[in-house]
Amino acid sequence: MTATDPRYAQMSRDQRLHAYWRENLRMIAVLFVIWFAAGYLHPPFAKALNEIRILTGFPLGYYLASQLSLAIFVVLIFFYAWWANNVLDPKYGFHEEESRTEDANP
Repeated sequence: MTATDPRYAQMSRDQRLHAYWRENLRMIAVLFVIWFAAGYLHPPFAKALNEIRILTGFPLGYYLASQLSLAIFVVLIFFYAWWANNVLDPKYGFHEEESRTEDANP
């Protein structure tokens, strides 16, 4: 199994795993901060946000709490899955197809 990125082609599997998880955990931390901001930073401003009406007259504070924070969470899940499969895994040479063939032929 070879890494797509030439900087990682000379690294051993353990070194690539270490670098992979370091970058993976960094992205998880960034996504967690975004999730936290979307889910927990608007309640202190709910009273002011409820003065703003959107769509069919719903208060903005209610909309942020009941709909938008959940939608952002779902978007973050799909973004992480796309990023891991299309950016991170190929960068370090961990492709699903290669993993399956390695597992099938020990």
